[in-house]
Amino acid sequence: MTAIKPAGLDAFLRKPDPAIAAILIYGEEVDAVRELAQRAVKKVAGSLDDPFSVTVLAEQDVASDPARLVDEVQSISMFGGSKAVWVKGAGDGLLKAVLPLLEGKVQGNLVVAEAATLPKNSQLRTQFEKSPHALILPLYEAEAGEIAGMVEHLLAQDNIKIGQDALARFIELAGTSRGLAKREAEKLALYCLGGERVGLEDVEAICGNDTGSTPDELADSVFGGDVEEADRLFHDLVRGGQDAGRLLGIVHMQALKLAEFRLAIDRGATADQVVKQARPPVFFRRQRLVMAQLRAWGLSDLVTAGSTLSANVLAARQNADLAEAIAGRCLLSLARKGLALRRDR
Repeated sequence: MTAIKPAGLDAFLRKPDPAIAAILIYGEEVDAVRELAQRAVKKVAGSLDDPFSVTVLAEQDVASDPARLVDEVQSISMFGGSKAVWVKGAGDGLLKAVLPLLEGKVQGNLVVAEAATLPKNSQLRTQFEKSPHALILPLYEAEAGEIAGMVEHLLAQDNIKIGQDALARFIELAGTSRGLAKREAEKLALYCLGGERVGLEDVEAICGNDTGSTPDELADSVFGGDVEEADRLFHDLVRGGQDAGRLLGIVHMQALKLAEFRLAIDRGATADQVVKQARPPVFFRRQRLVMAQLRAWGLSDLVTAGSTLSANVLAARQNADLAEAIAGRCLLSLARKGLALRRDR
């Protein structure tokens, strides 16, 4: 098995290994998976829609006729050059058709298969992982550094720079979903077109979700003990297109940050010092709320909250159909804890 990251896909496409017969790209971010598949197909075939160089198949096409995939892999382009076989919506129904490639029995045109989230017990994923003739690209949620680089690159295309405070705030609002962050960055570039630099006020003006609520507000309501507001914000954000598991992750990051601040305070720093000197900075409108949370939550409570959130983030990822229920129950429980701590203060 060779598992790669997006940068590894680019490296492979620059110098393809003829022993690799198929690439499987999968993950919960459908738009990001599709974009990587398009990148691979276009690099191999020079087009996304030329019927002489690109064959597009759905899983049901090959599930009902497994031999068709082998036929397409071994076909020759009418006008010469490489062809790509692009399989959309791949799942275990693709397995029978792709096995001859994974076993090294068939070579020819490259198969690029894209799929949604594949559980560990997926036979398709398992066979791709075992095969020396395949690459897999599992697309997990991006890290903040990847999103920052993407934003800076998109803005640079219009000769626009972004300050670090504005960039940190952008990531707070847009999160680390590649598709959402890209769309928000494109909106920001259009908003700031003609200028030279994106400021904090520009990010505040244009970024965020359509409901007007932000994940930061959800985290603050949870740790601030505002149970009704936490419930309202969570459902507003989910209805606005935010992923429930990702919202849990953001609140988890808040728990970790608060624990870091609480530890510094227990060692002699003041809440005002740790909050105002934090890197990345805490947005100034939130600083008072965060300091209030630090007065209510002790270090042991925050460590327990962090462990609870971590377990629920994992549960939400493993049970996508129940993610909203898992996240909602967890966040309400923590908000009630925050309310109790605030009252005991």
